[in-house]
Amino acid sequence: MQQRAINLISKSEALSLLCNKSAGHWSFIKFILSIPLILTSSVMCVMNSFESQNNQTMRLANIIVNAVSVLVLSVQNNLKASEKVELFKSLAISYIELAHKIEGLEDEELTRENLNAFTQKYDDLLKQTLFEDILNKHKKEVMIQFEGRCLPLTLNGSSGIVIEKRKSPVIAGNHVSIVGISSEIV
Repeated sequence: MQQRAINLISKSEALSLLCNKSAGHWSFIKFILSIPLILTSSVMCVMNSFESQNNQTMRLANIIVNAVSVLVLSVQNNLKASEKVELFKSLAISYIELAHKIEGLEDEELTRENLNAFTQKYDDLLKQTLFEDILNKHKKEVMIQFEGRCLPLTLNGSSGIVIEKRKSPVIAGNHVSIVGISSEIV
């Protein structure tokens, strides 16, 4: 029973870290996509404040700047970066809260029913996690950081991400291990 609780804590902590990394990634994407919108809005404001003899040129410039704005907005809406940021932030908090609740149990409170309820909560959170929107780079980093600990199925090799270990040459009488990562499907 105790080992099952420890494994669930480890999985929850790994997924919390993974979701935090993903929230940061999607937050950066959201930031990058907002820059062109700010620039096009500023350009439109400046262009519309000028009076021009040649309205045709100003109209063409307005159309081009509006088209760029619409294109960026379309990309932003299709990626749904804002929603992903909020989802991954929320999931990261939920996973860490789950780990803390399990850690907070006294030994006599660690019953099969409690553990099953926590496992069900973990499974519910897992269903909400969009693993396809998480970079392999982040998955690999978490796999390396949590090496030797229990990992969720999506990180322990079933995702096709494999950590290869090899020994380097002897340096000053010590073997130094090098961790290599590949994306081969197992």
